[in-house]
Amino acid sequence: MDFDFTEEQRMFRDGLRDFMQREYAPIVDKRDREGPFTREEEIEINKKFQTLGIGLDPEGIKALLDPVLFAILAEEVSKVWTSLLPLPGMGSIPALFIPLASDDVKGRLLPRLESGEFVGAFAETEPEAGCDTRDIQTTAKLDGDYYIVNGTKTWISNAVTCDTAFVGVKDPQTGAQTFLLIEKEVSPWETSPLHKLGWNASDTGEMFFDNCKVPKENEMGAIMKSAFEKGQALPMSEGFAKLLTVLTPTTALLTLPRAGMALMSVGIGQAAFEASVNYAKERVTFGKPIGKHQLIQNMLYEMDLLIETSRLLGYKAVDAINRGDPDARRLSSMSKVYAGESAVKVTYHAIQIHGANGLSQELPLERYFRDARMMVVPDGTSEMMKLISGYCILGKGFSAYA
Repeated sequence: MDFDFTEEQRMFRDGLRDFMQREYAPIVDKRDREGPFTREEEIEINKKFQTLGIGLDPEGIKALLDPVLFAILAEEVSKVWTSLLPLPGMGSIPALFIPLASDDVKGRLLPRLESGEFVGAFAETEPEAGCDTRDIQTTAKLDGDYYIVNGTKTWISNAVTCDTAFVGVKDPQTGAQTFLLIEKEVSPWETSPLHKLGWNASDTGEMFFDNCKVPKENEMGAIMKSAFEKGQALPMSEGFAKLLTVLTPTTALLTLPRAGMALMSVGIGQAAFEASVNYAKERVTFGKPIGKHQLIQNMLYEMDLLIETSRLLGYKAVDAINRGDPDARRLSSMSKVYAGESAVKVTYHAIQIHGANGLSQELPLERYFRDARMMVVPDGTSEMMKLISGYCILGKGFSAYA
């Protein structure tokens, strides 16, 4: 089994690593404490990432849709500043469908994608339907050439600042579910910010749709049908595209974000581990560096083991996605749980190793811990991921949440 990156992947990782150290490592601790990014800051971030070939434009999005490159992005960015990831990660979902949409939509949004001035959101979670996406209550009733959308979405990344969202809805008569590409300037909605434990600089909020009028050609099925007739296809890897044919669209689309969450957790844990190794060599108690104490070495061993196994499981999920293997659902769910819970343990140990200094905002350890604790909830709680894994293991008829 080959565990090495290709030369292209190594260059991508090394360039990204240098970029993160240069652009964000010097400012992360101070800026993260100031709260969510403004839209202007998000646009600036988009434009900086575009210099690396990472963006939401039709060319730059290829890095976000390549499973291995996305995994590298998730780990390296989260090692410095986890709050940056929801911006391209969630924005990539609506951005994916814009080049296939109507000429009217493309005329407005493609220039924004190309200039870095696009902020997108993926809106599925609701107040009464968190992990249970089958029971969403936001309705879209077809009325002539428009859908009339009513409902509330909550805990949505980029909710307050986004200009376009990919919104999960259901037909009030049939209960059939789909997604609508909704532009805020064309089909306005209201928002409200939410405050949370970690990912402080990432904008999170609620979205309120009250008789929101959306052109019917913005429905996912209509977009895909029109694209097929024009000979267009989603700009994704062959394996990822294959997943869309063997899993439901929502399930397939969530495999990469969940595997990405696993590698985000790895990045947080790696940062906390490296800080702890350095501290264990430098901090002296009882006349010797604390790294010579047995309990410190035991904690470092556990941290290293958790990180390495999390990384291996995360990349195994990424490999399954890359091959279009339907087992990607199980592996991405398992990797998200294991890596997320491991990151909580690793950052806990890191604070213990640093003692009182680990509790201080002068060092990033408390931020690592808060960001790690976030990892076990978004995109499916650990409990829900375990149930999905159990269903995948046992097969049809064994759903614990049916």
